[in-house]
Amino acid sequence: MKLRKLDTIIKKLRVIILFFFLSLISWPLAALAHQPRIVETEKINITKPEVSKAYYGKLSEKPHTYTISTSSAIDLYVNVLVPFIEGPRKNVVVKIFKDGQPLESLNPGENDWKKFFEPFGQSMYWQGPEFKIRAEAGKYKIIVQSREKNIRYVLATGEIEAFDGIESLNAILLIPKLKKNFFEEPPISFIFSPLGWGYILLLQILAILVGWIISKVLKISGIKVQKEYFQKFSRSIMVWGLVFWIGLLVWAVRTSWHPVLILISGLALFLAIISWRERKT
Repeated sequence: MKLRKLDTIIKKLRVIILFFFLSLISWPLAALAHQPRIVETEKINITKPEVSKAYYGKLSEKPHTYTISTSSAIDLYVNVLVPFIEGPRKNVVVKIFKDGQPLESLNPGENDWKKFFEPFGQSMYWQGPEFKIRAEAGKYKIIVQSREKNIRYVLATGEIEAFDGIESLNAILLIPKLKKNFFEEPPISFIFSPLGWGYILLLQILAILVGWIISKVLKISGIKVQKEYFQKFSRSIMVWGLVFWIGLLVWAVRTSWHPVLILISGLALFLAIISWRERKT
């Protein structure tokens, strides 16, 4: 009988975890316009060029070269942006070539940049000119360069919004890194985004549900904590549970936003809640 109940609870746990995982990875689908990419090399191959992507790069002495190879006609879209903190230092030029021949040059002047606020990353940009054509089959190169050193830029390509589960989770984990290293902003500012607080909310609810199911499994398995012992230390458990909840959660949102840290903080909150309930009974 106990084994049957235990098996039922484990099945429910699997369903709940699957539900929250699917909720988590599908949350950003309607929110984000571009799949974020951090540029770590000078030469980048763009696959699926019609899918919306944002390449976050930093120029040193050499330009960055993006390559697109297509065997059929595509909608080619290119836009250049820089983080708002660059101020007047927006000396970024984008040159586009088709089969080695010049196609277009985006060389924005000071008045060509517009302020742009991206609500889901909660970041400000200077947005430069756009380029969009129906491009024939061929090999395209997009060269991003600057006369100055250490210029940060964002190259946006494609206009089709396509987020699967992996891309959604990747975006959530990349945004805090971009906040810190690219925009020079504290990662905690991501909490003001619907994507940020929604991510925390889902993981915290999942942690509490997992904690509740684990307590049921322990009860059915016959593993019990002496009630007198638990009541004796319930106040300490409640206080330390709250301390660990706040501490781990703050640490997570100030650094990496790692899901494991947020889940563990949620389990600490669960311990605090059941300890508080035990004191009330």
